[in-house]
Amino acid sequence: MGKPRFRPSSLFTNPRDFGRNTHPTWSKTCDLTETDRAWAWYQHRVALEVQHALAHRGLKIRDLAKQLDKDEVWLQRKLFGHVPADLGEILSLAVACGVEVLPLIDSVGDIVPRSMGVMK
Repeated sequence: MGKPRFRPSSLFTNPRDFGRNTHPTWSKTCDLTETDRAWAWYQHRVALEVQHALAHRGLKIRDLAKQLDKDEVWLQRKLFGHVPADLGEILSLAVACGVEVLPLIDSVGDIVPRSMGVMK
């Protein structure tokens, strides 16, 4: 297994906020590229929605992992931002949990958090 491109949870001061906190504090020392920030932010938003969907159904991450035929630790690493989730993985979550776990993207502000600003 190779080293992941980046750690999505580095977007926040407290990496444990990833996929758990709807109002995280942004890391001022985050060295992610603009694209990786957008990727991490969207993955975080999906993870929040997945956690909400699981709680609403009274399920745990292990239940979702079993449904996806994936290792529970693998899924936790994606949902808590330890490693990036690719588009296929994000779509597999949408198929398993319902498309409502995919946050809408209507503008660049939906993938680049306004409080972080767009890097130039």
